[in-house]
Amino acid sequence: MRAPGEPGKEYSIDRVSTGINDLDALLSGGYPRGSLILVSGNPGTGKTILSASFLYDGAKNKGENGIYLSFSEGRKSFFDNMKTVGLNFDSLDKAGSFHFLEMFTASREGMGRLTADIIESIRKFGAKRLVIDSYSVMAQATGGQFEARQVLHTVLSKIVRNMGCTTLVIAEQPSGDTRIGDASEEFVADGVLNLKFSIPRELEIRKMRGTRLKSRKAIYTIDDGFRVLTTNLPTPTKIQRWKPIPDSGQLISTGSRDFDTILGGGFPKGAYFVFEVATDVQISEMRLITKAISLNFINQGRGTMIVPTGGIDSKEIRDGWMPYTTEEEFDSLVRIQEPVPSSKAKGPWKSLPPYLIPVMLAEGSGGETKIDVSSQSFDSAYDELKARTGNKPILRNIGYDNLEASYARFPEKLLNEIGTAIVQTKTRGDLTMGLARPNLSLLPKVLSMVDWHIKFTKKDGLLMLQGVKPYTNLYAVDSDASSGYPVMNLTILI
Repeated sequence: MRAPGEPGKEYSIDRVSTGINDLDALLSGGYPRGSLILVSGNPGTGKTILSASFLYDGAKNKGENGIYLSFSEGRKSFFDNMKTVGLNFDSLDKAGSFHFLEMFTASREGMGRLTADIIESIRKFGAKRLVIDSYSVMAQATGGQFEARQVLHTVLSKIVRNMGCTTLVIAEQPSGDTRIGDASEEFVADGVLNLKFSIPRELEIRKMRGTRLKSRKAIYTIDDGFRVLTTNLPTPTKIQRWKPIPDSGQLISTGSRDFDTILGGGFPKGAYFVFEVATDVQISEMRLITKAISLNFINQGRGTMIVPTGGIDSKEIRDGWMPYTTEEEFDSLVRIQEPVPSSKAKGPWKSLPPYLIPVMLAEGSGGETKIDVSSQSFDSAYDELKARTGNKPILRNIGYDNLEASYARFPEKLLNEIGTAIVQTKTRGDLTMGLARPNLSLLPKVLSMVDWHIKFTKKDGLLMLQGVKPYTNLYAVDSDASSGYPVMNLTILI
């Protein structure tokens, strides 16, 4: 931010950490010091946990004393509830860095006494952080919205700011309502955070004075504390060979222990599942799942058959997977179908890489025959790979967009092929993953044929995964590369 009247000169505002690192990142480092922040939301959205995290971080890690001023919840209830999310205020209270004030007896006639008590408590305790819970109850206790606004305007927005005490005021919203009081409180406040009781939960930064916002919305969870969730796809600093997760009985691992857990241990042998990927999810993000499943097969000496999604060729797949396996294993265990124009169909195929299955495009006359030949080539490669691997399960990774384009003139034939593949997958104990964008015309018909349907979506920059058939909860998707290869982690969104 530039200083007023000084073009070109950067002006830095002193920041106070929110206690949540990823929220700090959205707010250019945290709340402006000495500011008044309104934290609003329906009951159960996590307002108390967010506000308490702010006080806890200040007292425990930043050397800043904090006060929690409550008009409703008692001291014991607050301490007990916060322990369930890992915030031990008992220790801070004993250390003298945190103070809990109960204000159950406030009244309209005692407004002057109330404001004096707040100011005196801040001065006496040397508090640099204050939470008032809640504006709504304070308004009822002091006689109405007008009196409560006077506290906000005269005491908090002026006196407390001059004392350098950053203040969070919790504002309750009736269930289903989006308004905060009569809206005048938003004008008094320097910042407004609104927590939405939705699936997934969404935090909206309605305003934050003096702050250049990277984004106004973020997904969060209150499972095991208040956490703003982001998707990071780090590159391993030191690449290692993928360490596979073995089967658990008749269940095939996805290559992610978190994913295995929500599926009840993995996919059953013989499963044909459709992986529906939203249009705004990038191919590099989608690979977090598809690559894990494939590498988990390859590094156990199992074969993988691939019909790539549109725009992806065999070289790109090989280059992306090679750091986590060996050239010998890739060439021996991976087979990728790649179309070639019919004019080149008589070319020197023997000189092509061993992992490539060249197929003819179904163009011009005789397209149906060319499709049959291509299908037979794929089946022959499957039989060879099955024999090579000692009849171990084979993974088939199928990009539906390529199939739909190839079978554009023969849609019924395509559905018959998929139906046959579903039966073959089950009887042979293999695993098939069909990749589809939601706009594909064949998707609804295919979904009516399968028992497994998983969605991969994106909101506010966060990747999310959810089982549709069978149904699962919604999960945030992240990646951990500390082992030397990308591993998908899942966090339940509640």
